[in-house]
Amino acid sequence: MKCAVSDFDRTFSMDGAVSRENREAVRRWQQAGHWFVIATGRNEASLRKKLAEDPELGAVRPDVLILNNGALILDREGRELFCRELDRETAAGVLAYFDGQDEAGSGITLRYRKLNVVRELGMATTQRPCDGEILLREAEKMEGILQVHHRRPDSTEEITRMCREINRLFPHASAYSNVRNADVVARGVGKAQAVRFLQERFGPFEEILTIGDSANDTDMIREFQGAAVPAAVPEVRAAAAEQFPTVAAYLNSRLEVFHRQDNF
Repeated sequence: MKCAVSDFDRTFSMDGAVSRENREAVRRWQQAGHWFVIATGRNEASLRKKLAEDPELGAVRPDVLILNNGALILDREGRELFCRELDRETAAGVLAYFDGQDEAGSGITLRYRKLNVVRELGMATTQRPCDGEILLREAEKMEGILQVHHRRPDSTEEITRMCREINRLFPHASAYSNVRNADVVARGVGKAQAVRFLQERFGPFEEILTIGDSANDTDMIREFQGAAVPAAVPEVRAAAAEQFPTVAAYLNSRLEVFHRQDNF
């Protein structure tokens, strides 16, 4: 059995939608007896909405969901396999750091909901709409935060800079640059670590495939000699052993090899 792990946004989902080609490829891949896993910075609710039913092909049903950059891992039925929260002091410090950088606001992901964090209720924020908002002073006291988010649609460079500073300033946090978003989780949490967790718990797998586009995909692509999509950032392209136009093309290339060997 092989295990394919795909990033979601701008990799498995392009322009806000999962293509028929990718849906069909996953169906064929799983029918051949292999695992398909999504690894994303998204939370469970927003991801499942994107994987919803297709009139002809049905829903995409990954065997495992790696959520919040590995802070939460769920099995096919939604049962928790792994969960690691930010400690309260670190989460509060990261939120205060972001608040001191700009007026953009931030966000936090809890197990079952995502909230925007603002200095004052009703203030303008660059964070995407979610399940509500909370004042910064209240968020700084909260337990159970899986991930802190900060979005700057105007500057990928600022996101990269802030992630670099957070990794230097906070020994118990890992910050990942995800294009225009900074995702902060507990130190030691990441997509590569999550794939290793699956390998140790459910492997050995005949082959592990990884594919992505953003800086938060770099480690898993490098560690498992994975692939990049054409829109990948330079560091992902440099880490990748291969490049494919779509996730479907990547999966199909391995299925074709399998069928050729079987026929031989």
